[in-house]
Amino acid sequence: MRYGYWLPVFGGWLRNVDDEGMQATWEYNSRLARRSEEIGFDLTLIAELNLNDIKGVEAPSLDAWSTAAALAAVTKRLELMVAVRPTFHQPALLAKQAANIDHIGGGGRLSLNVVSSWWADEAKKYGVEFEQHDDRYARTTEWLEIVGRFWHEDHFSFSGKHYSVEDAVLQPKPLTRPRPVIYAGGDGRLRRVTTKRKARANRIKFSVVAAMTGSRP
Repeated sequence: MRYGYWLPVFGGWLRNVDDEGMQATWEYNSRLARRSEEIGFDLTLIAELNLNDIKGVEAPSLDAWSTAAALAAVTKRLELMVAVRPTFHQPALLAKQAANIDHIGGGGRLSLNVVSSWWADEAKKYGVEFEQHDDRYARTTEWLEIVGRFWHEDHFSFSGKHYSVEDAVLQPKPLTRPRPVIYAGGDGRLRRVTTKRKARANRIKFSVVAAMTGSRP
């Protein structure tokens, strides 16, 4: 069993409590991440939403990927499981970002929690196309293939319904071999695409309270 917790990038996770004593600030979240690995936690899940759906859309919310890059530099052992929604990230650019963060963290610490989006209003506010359910998962399938190929190949091309790349090159490749772990989030169809990694995800117990009290569940 591995133990993890949701990083409070929204300032807490309880919808019925306005102030949980957790700040949606870099100072608070970095202090929590450093302390959590000291007391034995294995990983933290960094949620990705540009709007705060816990405390209200006008409340602060930290960006997942820049926060992950910064945490990779100030922690030593903690796995950073970063949520990613393909509709918000071009696969080539995300593959590059992830490879870079993998190097910052020294390898073996970055993982992706791929979620095919769900909040239509957020997408509209950020000018992102929000497709119907099946189209989102079709996009995710292409997205995963391109990201995986960027991490393994150079000078490849891909042409699909949602994405195309030509003579693609990514250097440096991720330190983690064969590649950073990908966890499946959401619908069963995506889980079938990543069956082996789903089994690993099921052995993780997530907690918020334990991280704050300094005790391990």
